[in-house]
Amino acid sequence: MKELACLKCRMLTNEKACPNDGSTELSKEWSGLIIIINVEKSQVAKTLGISKAGRYALKVA
Repeated sequence: MKELACLKCRMLTNEKACPNDGSTELSKEWSGLIIIINVEKSQVAKTLGISKAGRYALKVA
């Protein structure tokens, strides 16, 4: 099963709601993958506005 991406924060999940923000607005249509391990040291996380470690889609439709 392909993971779903949250339309609000782009976090990937297999659940019915986003574990990051609780949103149920999820999409099967996403591309690109970024894994954030350490939010404090990641310039990419800061640039993308990511505040929690996890797997994220770069683009969500």
